[in-house]
Amino acid sequence: MPAGAALSQVHAWLAVAAAIVAAAIVVLGALDAVRLFTGTTARRWLDRALLVLLAVVAAGAVLGPFVLVLVGPPREWLHLVYAAAALAAAPVARAIAAARAPSRMGGWVAVGGLVTLAALLRLWGTGG
Repeated sequence: MPAGAALSQVHAWLAVAAAIVAAAIVVLGALDAVRLFTGTTARRWLDRALLVLLAVVAAGAVLGPFVLVLVGPPREWLHLVYAAAALAAAPVARAIAAARAPSRMGGWVAVGGLVTLAALLRLWGTGG
């Protein structure tokens, strides 16, 4: 397998991993929003999941320029915009929740996870 093809596969698998983590964030946030999973334990798990999501999406974003050089450009250049949205949506939602009402943090984080999932869906549609 050529280096570009292998790198492209890793890039795609990181997107799958990001979708799994974002879905977990949606579930954890929804459970916190309906008060089934609350307290400091819930917040810690949400924050850990957000950190994992950031790491996975950032790793995919770091591989992106290498895929660009070795494989070729994405089908649409909006791919870059969706990558930024996937990277920022959940952490921004968490920051907004922290600034507003901490009791509603789960709902905000769940919405951020949904926006991340939507951005990932568009990333798959606009990639190579």
